[in-house]
Amino acid sequence: MLYIIICENNANYRNKTYDIINQYMMSTNIDYKITTYSSYNEKLQEFIDNPPDGHKIYFLDIELDDDTSGIDIATDIRETDFDSQIIMVSGYETLLSNATKLRLSLLDYIHKTMQYDKNIKELIELCLKIFNLRKSIKFKIEKNDYNIKYDDVLMIETDSIERKCTIYTKTKEYIVKKPLKFFEDQMDSNFYKINRGCIVNLSNISKIDYKKNVIKLNNNKIIKGMIALSNMKGLKERVGNY
Repeated sequence: MLYIIICENNANYRNKTYDIINQYMMSTNIDYKITTYSSYNEKLQEFIDNPPDGHKIYFLDIELDDDTSGIDIATDIRETDFDSQIIMVSGYETLLSNATKLRLSLLDYIHKTMQYDKNIKELIELCLKIFNLRKSIKFKIEKNDYNIKYDDVLMIETDSIERKCTIYTKTKEYIVKKPLKFFEDQMDSNFYKINRGCIVNLSNISKIDYKKNVIKLNNNKIIKGMIALSNMKGLKERVGNY
């Protein structure tokens, strides 16, 4: 899922931005959701503090009606998230110029009165290219394309009878009609095959009890009795003792 967040206090520009992005995204096969906010409210704060799986693009107006600004929002995002793309928006050249001096890893800046439609579309396209180059697993469910970051993946388990795989992430599960080999070919050394039908993301393991054959993942999910004896030694060599 691709999440696109628009925070803009001007209703006309908020709706205009939504329409431009939605029109562009409808021409893709990407599963996306656009959410708009008129201020830095509790719902937006909750989204930033507890982000769902998937990539995120933020369009932030620098000047908001309340005591906060787009810069404040960007600062809070960057406290824990350096993967999302942030684009600042303003109708004032001075504000955009000041924003460039900040070390917030902002993707770009858009002036509201200068080729607004064109710039938004080009930046959305650039974001999609950036996300496609990031380390992630890619798959399709029905007509929708998915691009899940490695960090979000906990484990992938196959069902050989129904010839499908279940991808477990930090917040969701995806059932994909593909063999496990399809995902193995996309993965790096952070993933380990604990048995013939299950791959675990080593980066998301919090504890392993080798004697009891139990793995505890970062989301507190417990995997019992699934480490094959032939793979136990390799797992110890990769992650050591917890």
